Amino acid sequence: MTNAVTGTLKVSNDCIADLAGYAASECYGVVGMAMSDTENGVTRLLPINRLRNGIGVSNENGLTTVDIHVVLEHGVNMASVTDNLVSSVKFILRQVAELENVEVLVHIEGLRTR
Repeated sequence: MTNAVTGTLKVSNDCIADLAGYAASECYGVVGMAMSDTENGVTRLLPINRLRNGIGVSNENGLTTVDIHVVLEHGVNMASVTDNLVSSVKFILRQVAELENVEVLVHIEGLRTR
């Protein structure tokens, strides 16, 4: 049996990015995380161990904003996938990091067949 411990929990932005990345990678229709090179106009699909590079996390006035850059599977309903992605990321951040005030912004960087 566990006992409640009083205190506060501080979670780093890198940890939040990792949690969001793993939640996103488990969503149906998400091929992977993406990183855009705006100088060359190229989008790269990131390997599973570099998910953090496709996610930006910022905190302002008690609101945590998570920007997720993804590549989706060609032929999926983008609205459904992004809704599912937002719900999954908010759920994992609420359960693990105990974050309640989270805004998730999904940026679709490309479409790809699996």
